[in-house]
Amino acid sequence: MLFVAHAERKYARQASTQLLDLYWQQRGAQPDLADRVLYEGVVAQRLGPDASRAGEIIRRAEESFTDWPVERELKFRHVVHYLIFDEYMRSGNVREGTKTNMGAVVAAIIPEEI
Repeated sequence: MLFVAHAERKYARQASTQLLDLYWQQRGAQPDLADRVLYEGVVAQRLGPDASRAGEIIRRAEESFTDWPVERELKFRHVVHYLIFDEYMRSGNVREGTKTNMGAVVAAIIPEEI
């Protein structure tokens, strides 16, 4: 179990760092994009051949993080958290969910203000 939690945290750290790099690349290339459009572009880039799922990922992140426990604006941190959890669960290495709080790892890397 300790090894699994370590592997999950490592995955969350690496994916969060990569997504933050993609965010800054997109923001630099297209500084006028609205946040949601920017997030969708970053997710599409990350998904590569599955880029058509980017809108779905954004919608699901919004459903998961903006309505409960209080209504709030969708942030990049929410998108990253949802995306890496989704990727990890689809990887085939997981049967029962995660053993660690990936959100805490994401929060340590992705600034709240973006």
